[in-house]
Amino acid sequence: MWSSQKYFTKGQLYWEHATKYERGSEQFLLNVAFCCEFVVRGAITHVNPALNAANDSDSILYASGIAPQSPPRTIDLRYALDRLQRIAPEITKSELEKVAVLIEARNTELHGDTSEISGISAKEIMPSIYAFLIKACKVSSQEISILIGAEEAKQAEEVAKAISNDRNARVRDWIRIHKDRFFSLAPDLQKEKREKSKVNYETAVLASGRHVKVEKCPSCAELGLLMGVPVGESSPMLRGQEIVKEVRVSPISFVCKCCDLNIKGLDELMSAKFSHEYYALNEIDPIEHFSIDPMDYIDVEEVAREYGSDMYDYQDE
Repeated sequence: MWSSQKYFTKGQLYWEHATKYERGSEQFLLNVAFCCEFVVRGAITHVNPALNAANDSDSILYASGIAPQSPPRTIDLRYALDRLQRIAPEITKSELEKVAVLIEARNTELHGDTSEISGISAKEIMPSIYAFLIKACKVSSQEISILIGAEEAKQAEEVAKAISNDRNARVRDWIRIHKDRFFSLAPDLQKEKREKSKVNYETAVLASGRHVKVEKCPSCAELGLLMGVPVGESSPMLRGQEIVKEVRVSPISFVCKCCDLNIKGLDELMSAKFSHEYYALNEIDPIEHFSIDPMDYIDVEEVAREYGSDMYDYQDE
């Protein structure tokens, strides 16, 4: 019969594949879609393998541990999602719809001639995917940290918590207050504040390891500083003649030196329409990456001969 644990193990494998790619790539979302389907089937199978069976005798017999006479079939995913929502009503309709959209786009990508995955934004869909995975793991007695890794699990829990915390009204009021306060100033003073608040970089990494990125302020539209902490990275990738890694950064605060807007916490940042994560590219030293010893490629005796020859020619002059 179908095994819930095996489904979750496959889901874990595809999540590992996903994290090797850039977040904005189609390969990332394709692998996340596979992970989600296996998690859906693992969750309903955890309750009863028969919930994963198509409506034919052989499939139901197989789910019951009886050898079928023909190959068993699993239920169509849209029905699996319906059954999962009955089992786990804490998984919202919106979250299941995002999962369904992602998996349907994957199916169209694999079996059709159009590119559906490219039309999906990882930044927009991933918060709901994180929330879904956490709840599906909980109902299946699975550890989210095993499914997606400890770092991603921590980020997923913070994102899910941010979604559940209704900070929209509070943040909107806070932005409006700073906007009204700034634009009530005299034009000359507004100009002076904008000039003083300008920064001469787009991104930076502090000695503490935190990342800083320039973002438009939702209050005064000047450029402010979005600070975050790294939560993961992709596998090394070749970009032109450079080897790079994509670092995933979870934002923790936003500060605007122009209008003094200060937003803290992922829940309030997401309510202010900042993304749940942003990305930075780190260049990798190829010598370190490939564990190259330069001395393996240097003929010390030849260098010594050339050096001696150069010194002799210099003295001869």
